[in-house]
Amino acid sequence: MTIGIPPEPLQFDERGNPVSARYGDVYASRDGAAAQARHVFLGGNGLPARWAGRRQFVIVETGFGLGTNFLAAWQAWREDPRRPQRLHVVSVERHPVAAQDLARMPADSLHALRARLAARWPLPLAGVHRIAFEAGRVVLTLGLGNAADLLPDLVVGADAFFLDGFAPARNPAMWQPQIIRALARMARPDATLATYTCARTVRDALVQEGFVVDLRPGFASKREMVAARYAPGWKRRRIEPPAPHDGERSAIVVGAGLAGAATAHALARRGWTVQVLERGTDVADGASGLPAGLLHPALSADHNLASRLSQAGFLLARSLLDALAVDGGDPVWSACGVFQQGQAGFDGEDESTLRDLLARAALPSDYARWVAPTEAAALCGLAPRRGGIWFGTAGVVSARRWCRAMIAGDLGDAGGRIALRTGWDIPRIGFADGAWHVTAADGASCAAPVLVLANALGASALAEARFAPLRAVRGQVSLFDPPALAGLRAGICGDGYLIPAGPARAAVGASYEESERISAAEAHRENRARWAAALDGPPPAEPAGVFAGERCVSPDRLPLAGPMADEAAVLGDAVRMAGARLAELPRRPGLWTVSGLGSRGLTLACLSAELVASRIEGEPWPVERTLADAIDPARFLLRHVRRGGRRGIPENGQG
Repeated sequence: MTIGIPPEPLQFDERGNPVSARYGDVYASRDGAAAQARHVFLGGNGLPARWAGRRQFVIVETGFGLGTNFLAAWQAWREDPRRPQRLHVVSVERHPVAAQDLARMPADSLHALRARLAARWPLPLAGVHRIAFEAGRVVLTLGLGNAADLLPDLVVGADAFFLDGFAPARNPAMWQPQIIRALARMARPDATLATYTCARTVRDALVQEGFVVDLRPGFASKREMVAARYAPGWKRRRIEPPAPHDGERSAIVVGAGLAGAATAHALARRGWTVQVLERGTDVADGASGLPAGLLHPALSADHNLASRLSQAGFLLARSLLDALAVDGGDPVWSACGVFQQGQAGFDGEDESTLRDLLARAALPSDYARWVAPTEAAALCGLAPRRGGIWFGTAGVVSARRWCRAMIAGDLGDAGGRIALRTGWDIPRIGFADGAWHVTAADGASCAAPVLVLANALGASALAEARFAPLRAVRGQVSLFDPPALAGLRAGICGDGYLIPAGPARAAVGASYEESERISAAEAHRENRARWAAALDGPPPAEPAGVFAGERCVSPDRLPLAGPMADEAAVLGDAVRMAGARLAELPRRPGLWTVSGLGSRGLTLACLSAELVASRIEGEPWPVERTLADAIDPARFLLRHVRRGGRRGIPENGQG
């Protein structure tokens, strides 16, 4: 399966206008791209007047191209004193240009913003990329891939649409009825739409999907354009698009590990006041207290759900780490790269098969590339036994420092606030009068309309959620003082992992104790064997300490991230619910979870938290619905009722 997307070559016509050789068309009007964006797309949607005073405003675009419409909207937002607090632009692009081509565009009124976009331009990987500007107040959610596949799988509540694919005669796929239908499913009441084309087929498709179409004067030499408003004559949708949150912005997060810290930070960046309740005496008192871990994506031959989540989570975590890289002056992470030895994680496939996989995936070399043992030795500082995959933008993260940085980090002018309260042993929660009430064992209590359970194994128990099962898998990591692994400059993973001394001690791990616990001495023997198997020398040193923790895993090894189901309501209406989608299941008001991150907490915590915060706020989701459904806490319950409730939830989660 191809995952990488080769950058589209950018060419210019004799007048210096950027053109696409693929479609034989210009990227924008020859009379001025920025002026066209302002007249057609902003003006046709009544912007900036329509967004005045709003808390959020969401624009969906078909055909990102060179980003001119996004940049024009961003510029208008910057210049408008009545701008919305958060501007979201969601766009799709099948053939993205390279960052350097964006940067070399001729200077115009959008040049400064274009340079900022080029500096943050995502790697050419299929999927959804989230890029934040202006301290998170302007957010670009960019889907790279086929619009006909992506748009139906995006969850967005849209206030305005920019239809800006290449001309219908040149690229009819971007104007087909199923594209218009996917947009109509996103439209909030009275959403508007604008496009430069007035082709009859486009107008008819818009009318068919509930838009009221109007012809208006076009830009420059183009006589007419289309402006439209979503106003269907009858209910057309089974599931309504997300609506903006309009209630109190106050939340309680239980747990101050990676899941809880990331969730609190995601909400506070959106202006929420968050109380973080931690059972221990400090942040990351559980498994998130691991001195250091590896942040890298996981690949698979078929780019399955787990690897797609890993890619999205890695890219988002990487961008957030860049923005939040210190904890009281100490580095949170080291972007040293990670080397994954051949065969590990690929069911025993040999090195040639792995090289084949990378070639078929067409991954950009900045993301992942094959390296032979000699090059791996030069990159890592110590010689591995085999060749493997080099993740050049991966690295080593101190989980505890990252948790501290997220909870205590600068939130700018977002207006949010995080208060950490330790020593909270919570035996029960309850919902009354529109709020969740949390009571500690010592009698202390607090309340908020939104409660996020991020306390690992305790999440399902505290929520009394029978069908959101979690269990513990113990692991132990051997810690080494210098000079052990002194030459190691990058992380190495495979059957276990080796972590260089950087943000913390050097570490080798980790045991995976599924059934019964093993002693520290036995864990050290296993971890020293991992060292010996990974490196071509030197011989294993003696460990100086151990870190032991419990991974929290779900039956299918994917996280639980989303709203908690109302299990009683679903089971009480099981026959009807058997035909429902996850989005239609009754949920417990204001009750959410981010848990079950397993051994991928560094990769998946921020993505899970961003998804939950986006859903709470009614913002565009940072991943496709397919991926969000794969980690929805209600998935096991839905499987149960679809099978007639004949079986419980077995260990593999397929009941």
